[in-house]
Amino acid sequence: MANKGRHGQTSHKGLVAFIVIIFIIAIIGVGAFVFREQVVDVYNRVLGTTTATTVTTTTEPTTVQETTTVPLDENTKKAQQMVSTMDTKAKICQLFVVTPEELTNVDVATVAGDTTKKKLNQFPVGGIVYFEKNKADDDAFADMVKKTKSFSKTPLFIMEDGKEKLFTYDTVLKVSKKLCDGKITDGSEAVKAFNNGNQILMMPKNLQKAVTAMTNAFEDGTISDIALDQTVTQILKVKIENKIIK
Repeated sequence: MANKGRHGQTSHKGLVAFIVIIFIIAIIGVGAFVFREQVVDVYNRVLGTTTATTVTTTTEPTTVQETTTVPLDENTKKAQQMVSTMDTKAKICQLFVVTPEELTNVDVATVAGDTTKKKLNQFPVGGIVYFEKNKADDDAFADMVKKTKSFSKTPLFIMEDGKEKLFTYDTVLKVSKKLCDGKITDGSEAVKAFNNGNQILMMPKNLQKAVTAMTNAFEDGTISDIALDQTVTQILKVKIENKIIK
């Protein structure tokens, strides 16, 4: 009887131990599930590994803007064609509007003859501005203007009343002040005026020095070929639009 009691007690203890073990296993399982991320992290730390994280980066598709070319109008095309036939000096001279005295180096110009023709061939300026002193009489003045126009390879801006207005087309072209009013005499005032955005260079103190200074500035890059071509194109376009060039 005593052995039977001890055997029963042993069986009871074994059952209890088995239940406790099951319970512990269950707790461990539940804890592992609940704290699975922490367990994995500890596991990785122990083994010296890391969990790779995949980062997905989304980028918006690149938008390619289509460039549209605005077709040139016929007047611009014609002006560009004319510019393409000009040498550098001819382009530079187109910027200048001068008095007949500045062109021919006479005290007062009242007629146009061989000197005017020679000087216009040497310095094909963009225009001439006349003052009252140039009008000996109406017929002589009209003849002078007519001959001056005929001597110029590229049609001229003609301002017949400089006292009232130095340049007629100043609403469509940017015009400098009278360069002859300044103290500079080496022609650099023309370069400065052009690089300040002026398209028409009015009445330089010395036309030859001004043209030389502009040419030197063009050759050393102070004036760009693109800026010069664009400006002369605009000047010629204004002449075309106003029927000066036909």
